Amino acid sequence: MIRSNYKSETLARSTSLSTEKASFGVSEFTHWFQTFEQDVELYTELGVDSIELCERKLAKDPGQAREQLAFLKMQGLAVSSIQPRVHALFQDSMCPELLEPKERMCEFRKSIDLMCEFFPGVPMVTISGVAPQFNFQLAHHTARRLYVELADYALDRGMRIMFEPLHPILMNNNSFICTLKEAATLLDSVERDNFGLCLDLWHVWQEPSVEEQIQALSDRIFGVHISDWPEDQPRCLGDRRLPGEGCIPLSHLFRAIEKTGYQGSYSLEIFSELTLPDSLWKQDPAEVVERGRQGFYNAWMNRMENKETTSRLPKH
Repeated sequence: MIRSNYKSETLARSTSLSTEKASFGVSEFTHWFQTFEQDVELYTELGVDSIELCERKLAKDPGQAREQLAFLKMQGLAVSSIQPRVHALFQDSMCPELLEPKERMCEFRKSIDLMCEFFPGVPMVTISGVAPQFNFQLAHHTARRLYVELADYALDRGMRIMFEPLHPILMNNNSFICTLKEAATLLDSVERDNFGLCLDLWHVWQEPSVEEQIQALSDRIFGVHISDWPEDQPRCLGDRRLPGEGCIPLSHLFRAIEKTGYQGSYSLEIFSELTLPDSLWKQDPAEVVERGRQGFYNAWMNRMENKETTSRLPKH
């Protein structure tokens, strides 16, 4: 196990802060090149509250995957959310080979069947993917129809689905729904209590009146992803910073989220690129978690005090 030099010091601080009932988790995407078992071991050793499980790290053989899920359950590490192997309705960068939405939703159903056995009620993430041939009308109509079917299938198995709108820089790459307003419209159309929202702050922080929009979502928020935006803009689509090391006004957003009554996990989700000289995917895995956790708790503790400067608020 790779250990951070300042693990014990940071863990002691974050443990005392956790009395504020803020749950810190880590998405397995944060450690892209580790195995599933390495992730579970690392997060357990560091005392992380929860894990966002990424199915693509599991074996493709169902029997082996079940053994891995049983191993996770035995460790006692809570699962905050699940990223299915095929999580986009239409084509996306993680799974470009499947073309038909119905075929992709069939794969999603297989993921539901696997996960409900071990983690009933845990929300599973979905994104829209790209609109086929830029036919946005067809894409929206298809989403409204097929997500109803998926939500009903999940409900019958005691599972929830949470839709994640992505930042506009990912338009026509991984998503055609890139605003909270569009995502809320989709939720209204699906109209199922088990179909909610995955709120990724990296994707939504620049939206106008974002705090008001978040509060209006109320109990529709099923999960939250955290990271930070580079001060001088991203150098590529996967260029994220750890909380507190960028320019997102996290404390303001945490305050807005808390006002909705959300009490779930705040999951550190880091994407990066190995071509970046300071890529977080190349840094010490334990240190990445510790810095992310400390940055999260610093922002969390400041959420009611307005200590962040107004210059960090998005300008419109």
